[in-house]
Amino acid sequence: MEKIIVLGGKGGVGKSSISAATAVLLSDLLPKKKILLISFDMAHNLSDLFKIEIGNKVTALTNNLWGIEPDADSYARKYTKDLIEKMKTLMKQMPLVGKIPQIEKFIDTTFTADSIPLALKNAMFFQKILDAEDVNTQEIQFNIIIADFPPTANMITLFEIPEDQVKVVLKYSLNFYNSIKGAIRNVSKVWRNIIKPFDNYEERRELGKEIFNMIVELEKRGERISDLIHDIGSLRLVTIAEKPSFEEIKRARDLTAKYITLEGVHINMIIPEPKKCDFCKSLRNFQLKYIADIEKEFKKLKIWQSEKLKEEPIGIEGLINLAYEVYGDNISAGEILSPKVH
Repeated sequence: MEKIIVLGGKGGVGKSSISAATAVLLSDLLPKKKILLISFDMAHNLSDLFKIEIGNKVTALTNNLWGIEPDADSYARKYTKDLIEKMKTLMKQMPLVGKIPQIEKFIDTTFTADSIPLALKNAMFFQKILDAEDVNTQEIQFNIIIADFPPTANMITLFEIPEDQVKVVLKYSLNFYNSIKGAIRNVSKVWRNIIKPFDNYEERRELGKEIFNMIVELEKRGERISDLIHDIGSLRLVTIAEKPSFEEIKRARDLTAKYITLEGVHINMIIPEPKKCDFCKSLRNFQLKYIADIEKEFKKLKIWQSEKLKEEPIGIEGLINLAYEVYGDNISAGEILSPKVH
C-alpha cells in the first residue's frame, strides 16, 4: 500500500463528495493503480453519488476504482466470533454459572458481536482493509485507499482504537464480566445454598491461554495498523467558510496530531463572484472573512478552495467536474497524493 487519504470534518460540508471526486480523479490519473473508496459515515451516500448500489461488498466503480459502504455489524460478527465464543465458554465455567440456566442464557444472548460498540466494529473493519499481513482475506490488494470519515469525535475513535485496541476489548469484556457477577448476585439465596461451586481449573487455564494469545495478536495487529497510518496516512480536513465548521477543523487538527499527518484543508462550497445579487455578494463577503481566517490558521498546509457548483456532482462525470473545481485542470496525481505549499 502506498497512500491512505482520510477526509474528515464537520457533517454537511461535502466530505463524501470531495472524497469521491478525489478517488475518481486519481483513478483517471493513475490507471495502473488500484484504488479503494470507503465510507465510514453513518449515513452512507456513495451509492447516491455514483448512481450505483455499493453497500457492504467491494464494488467496481471504474476499471481501477472500487467502493464500499461497510456494514460494520456483519464484519464484527465474523471477526470476533472465535474470541467471543471462547470468552463465553470461559464465563460459563465460572462457579455457579454452569448450574444456572438463566445465567447461561444471559451470556448467550447478551455477549455477542451485536453488543460491541460501533466505533470498535468500524475500527476492526478498517484494520482488516489496511492490514498488509491479512492477504488471505482480501481479493484485491489496493495501492491507494481514500476514506470518508465521520465527524471529529467518531473520527478520533477510529484512530485511537488500533493503538489501544487491547484496552478497548478488555474493558468491554470486563464490563460484561461484571454484569455477569451482578446477575449472579441476584440469584436467590436458596439457589446459592443448594448449588456448590465447581472448578474446571485445567480447562479454564487452557481457555485462558488461547484468549491471551488472541489478545496478543490483536495488539500486534493494532501496532501494524498504527504504524501504517503514521507512515503513509494523510489527513485532509474539509470545511465551509463558517465559524462552526472552522472551529471543528481546528479541534480535529489538534486531536489527530498524534495519529496521522495533516497535509491539507479543503474549503468547500464557496459562493461564486455574483454580478447582480446583493444577497449573494453579502454572503460571499461573509465567507471571504472566514477564508482569510482559515488561510491564516493553516498557512503551513496546502489549502484547496472550491466554489459551489450549479449542478450536483452526481455520477462519474459530475464527480470529475467537482475534482477539477477542487484541484484545477492541470493537477498531477503527485500533487494530490503529496501536497506541497507553494
